[in-house]
Amino acid sequence: MRIVVELVALELPRFGPDGSRDLHLAEGARVTDAFAALGLEGDRALLAMVNGAAVPRDRWPETPLKEADTLSLFRPFKGG
Repeated sequence: MRIVVELVALELPRFGPDGSRDLHLAEGARVTDAFAALGLEGDRALLAMVNGAAVPRDRWPETPLKEADTLSLFRPFKGG
């Protein structure tokens, strides 16, 4: 299946200038599988959203991804 990974205030190799790329995963993949495919499984400083909904870190192993989902990744930041 294909999902879109979108980076917000984050840069990673192999991403286009718009900060997004397609990622191909096996059917039934979870958020943790996407992190592993991107080589980010040990990065504790990332937050994730699936289709605009926040996914708490403790729910990543059980949160499924579907064809054409958008997984947004970002580091927490302060603003004001």
